[in-house]
Parts: sequence; C-alpha cells; structure tokens
Amino acid sequence: MPIDEGLNIDLRFLILEVKKQARASASVVDKPSPAKIKKINVREHFIDNLKDTLESKCYFNIHREEEGQINHFRAIITIAVNLERCADFFISIANQMSHVKEPEEFLEFDIKRYYQVIYKAIDAIYPALSENNLELAQTICDYEQVLDDYYNETAALIRAKLRQPSKVDDLLTLLAIAQYLERVGDSFLNIGEAILDIRLGEQLGILQFRNLQKGLASQNININDSNIHFTPIMNTRSGCRVARISLTSAESVEQSLFYKEGVADKIEDEARGLALWQEKFPGLTPKIVWHEAKKNSATMLLEYIEGDDLLKILINGGSRLDQAMEMLTKQQMQVWKKSHKSKVVKSDYVTQLLSRKSDIQSVHPGLFEASHGLDLMIKEARKIERQLPAPFSTLIHGDFNADNIIFQFDQQQMYYVDVHRSGYGDYVQDVSVFLISNLRVPLFSSEVRQRLNMANQRMYECAASYAVRQKDKMFQARLALGLFRSLITSTRFVFDKKFSAELIDLAKLIFDDLKTHEGKLNRFKINPEYFLYR
Repeated sequence: MPIDEGLNIDLRFLILEVKKQARASASVVDKPSPAKIKKINVREHFIDNLKDTLESKCYFNIHREEEGQINHFRAIITIAVNLERCADFFISIANQMSHVKEPEEFLEFDIKRYYQVIYKAIDAIYPALSENNLELAQTICDYEQVLDDYYNETAALIRAKLRQPSKVDDLLTLLAIAQYLERVGDSFLNIGEAILDIRLGEQLGILQFRNLQKGLASQNININDSNIHFTPIMNTRSGCRVARISLTSAESVEQSLFYKEGVADKIEDEARGLALWQEKFPGLTPKIVWHEAKKNSATMLLEYIEGDDLLKILINGGSRLDQAMEMLTKQQMQVWKKSHKSKVVKSDYVTQLLSRKSDIQSVHPGLFEASHGLDLMIKEARKIERQLPAPFSTLIHGDFNADNIIFQFDQQQMYYVDVHRSGYGDYVQDVSVFLISNLRVPLFSSEVRQRLNMANQRMYECAASYAVRQKDKMFQARLALGLFRSLITSTRFVFDKKFSAELIDLAKLIFDDLKTHEGKLNRFKINPEYFLYR
C-alpha cells in the first residue's frame, strides 16, 4: 500500500491536537464538568491514530534508508510517542477531576502555571524540529526541570495541608494530577533530546550534549556546523559512550577528535592514566584536548588516533603482524625498564577475580555452585598468591587487550588507548591479560589461531626475557596465577557454554599445576599450552 509523504502535516496536526487536549485538561481542572471530561476522552482515538500513522510512515522511510534522513525519522517517532503519552496524561488528569469534591480549593496551588509552561513547550516542538534549532530543542528540555520544580512546590504544600482530615481525598487527587503534569515534563525532555540527536545521530542526554557543545567550543568548533560528523563507535565494553567527531574545513582539511562520555569516576581515571603515561612516555597515548565532569558523568575529548588496532591485524590476517609484534615487544621492554621501581608489591589477582564475580555469575549463574569447586579453588589460590609477591613494580596498562594497541606503520608509531586502569603494579598482570584476551577470541579458523598463537608466543618470550634479566624467579608462577585469574574473569564476555567451560577447565589445570608446586614455586615452569591454542 503506498504511503504518502505528508509527515510534516501529520506531525503538525498531532501537535495541534495534543495542545487542544492540554487546554481541555486545564479547563477541567479549572471548572470540571461531565461534558468536558467526556469530550477530552472522545479525542483519544484520533490522537492514537495520528501517532500510529506517523510511526508507520517513519518506519517505511527508515527501511528505504534515505540518505541523511534516518535520524530525522527516528526523532519524529520519539516525538509522536511522547506527544501521545502527554495526551494520555491530560485524559488521566480530567478523569481524576471527576472525583474532586471542592475544585475551587485548588486555586491556591496555581495549577495554571504548569499549563503555561506546557503550551510553550508544545509550541516550540515543530520549529525546533523543522529548523533544526538546537537552542530551541535545549529550551524544550529545560521545561522538564521547570515542571519538576513546580511539582516539588505543590507536593510540599499538599503535605503541609494533609493535616486537615476533611481535605485528604481532594489533596491526594491533586497530588496525582501534579504527578501527571510532572511526567509531561519527562516527555518534553525526551522530545527535546530526540531533536538534538538528529544533529549527532546518537542518543545524548541534555547534560551530555551541553558538555560536548562546551568541549567543542573550547576548540573553536560550533556544534551547529553542518560539516561536523559524529560517528559512534560500537561494541565497547567500557560502559562509556565513544565516538569519532570529524570536521571538514572549507579547504577540505579534516580535523578529528575522539569523544568519550560516561561515569565521572571512570573518565577521571582515564584522565589520570593518560597524564601518567604522558609524563613518563610522551606520545605513547593520545593527548587530552578537553575534559570536564558534571554531577555523576564526565566528558572527554582526545586526540583521535588513526591506525589499525592489533586485534584487527590478528583477525584479518594483516601482513604486518610480525612488524606490529616487533614494535610492541620493543616498546614494552622500554616501558618496563624506564618505569622500574624496586619496591616489592603484593599480587592481587585473586582480589581482582572476586571483584568480577557478580558479573561472571550474571552471565553464568551456576558457575560458582559447590559442585564446580571454584570457590574452594579460589580460596586456595589466595594462599598461593601470598607466596608470590612481585619483586618490583612497573607502569602497567591495566587493560592490556589487543584492541587497545594501535599502530601507525607509516610513521613507525604505536599508541596505547583506554588506560583508565593504568598505574604501577606487576608487569606480569599486563602479560597475562594480553595472552588470555587473545586466547578467548571466539574464532576457530586455524589461520586466525595460528596468528594469535604467534602473538602470544612473542609476548611471552619478551616478558620471560625481561624476567631473566631482572632475576624474577617467581615470574613463571605469577604468570600462571594471572592466567588463572584472566581465564575465569573472561567467561563474563563469553555466552557460549562450551567455550566458557573450556576456559574454566584450563584454569583448573593451571591451578592444579600450581598446587603441586606449592612450597617450590620458584621452580615452576609454565606449560605453553596454557596460553596457546591447541
């Protein structure tokens, strides 16, 4: 069935009808009557039909994948859904008024002020959308806070008056009405953010949008510039929103930044880690361009690093794998040498494992049942760990996965990224994480596995060579314990029960091997099969 293109007309009619419902709702609150209440309920189906029509047309156009329009259609769907929700709230308010005995008592609560804000917000929706007016979209978002403030004032006044028993029923009804009006504000926030999202193609909250806007302004970049492109980077496990922001100048020169937004503590840890690396090894990590924390979230803009990450090279069979491993092992040796501190540090692999136990259980609920013996094994592993302090510390990455290592071969340059766990610790931790992050890659091609084995063998040989030079006699045992830890914690990323069982079985083999060497761990020799595909 052909679908017409009258999206704008349908949207304007929906906005008009919802505003009519808002006015009708205000009229009922002012002077309720059965006729008014019936009339506002009758119009519900017309609004529902308009919303459904808009959704259908938008989905039709989205499936056609019209260039540059998908974000616009997604925003219209969000606007339509939230407008229909507002209309439902107005109907609920009208129906609540049928239970009120003394509506004139509501005058002192000044409910009209809610509606004055609501009218302004509704009137701003179409201009903000059609003109791509980001300032107006932010204003719509701000109305949510105004309605929240009104609700808090109303609720406080109601609580003060609930001491009058004769007024309780009407006051509780008024509280319900105020709650509906406050929830209308939530819908306006959704609508305003949806319009902002058109510009970026990413669902940012108003706080995140303003932080990004401020950060770009610090680099003399106007977020309204049509030459800005915001490309989300998917499939990150950090819990942060990340993207590439690129701006093409009139001279066709492209400027790129890396955008990262998330929980303030994690972003601040990243900033601290970057500062630490820049102090010790300038140029080995991206530079911070701008960052700021607000409330519980923070935003960071970084130098964007072009290049290929090691995981991509490993999986895609890059011809430069040997070159990449040569660069990486040389760089790691330099990091360990230059950041070496002689102070003995305790190993904390078991503590790290236990801190991730709940995440593991959420993916594999029965893994820590008594029948598997994991809890007892971990308890015994802690006893072994007490015998394995690291004789010195170095600067470590802390999340040393292959996809956190980027190469620019033409410039003979490499970078470490995602350094929020960086600090001084046992270099063996980075080695064990690297080895297992490659071992858990769920690809079973013999060619891919051969390349992963090659990378692991090179990293192991590099670390073992360093251990010999430093006379680190417990290196082999600590590495085994690190592998034990990483094998178990890696199961939180693996839903395949067979594959995760193989990881656990390998961890058990390593533990049994360590257990048989207890008391003579300095003689322990690691079996290469613990970190190589068989």
